[in-house]
Amino acid sequence: MRRKLAALLLACATALMLAVPAFAFDCTVAKKPPTAGAVAIADINTDETTFLKRNPGTEEKPHGAFVALTDGNFTTSTFLHAPGGVLPPAREGGSQHNCDGKGIDSLEVCFGG
Repeated sequence: MRRKLAALLLACATALMLAVPAFAFDCTVAKKPPTAGAVAIADINTDETTFLKRNPGTEEKPHGAFVALTDGNFTTSTFLHAPGGVLPPAREGGSQHNCDGKGIDSLEVCFGG
């Protein structure tokens, strides 16, 4: 479990390099295909980033709403943009701070952080 948490933290650091606003990377859309709308996929084991679009944009203005994260076995995606830089429902105490497979799921809860 600690390895998954470490992998999640590494993925979050990778996402930050792709201009993720503060707190936007703490959640995922539960039933969204991981690469739908993703500008890139980041492998959290190898630190490699593969752009999924011909024109991914720049670090300041990526052309996509999500970044996909994978460890080779499990793939999910997280937000690059969020209103005001945060998604309050997925924060601790929020209505979506869970991992129930509905709406928005908290990556922290799903990965046991």
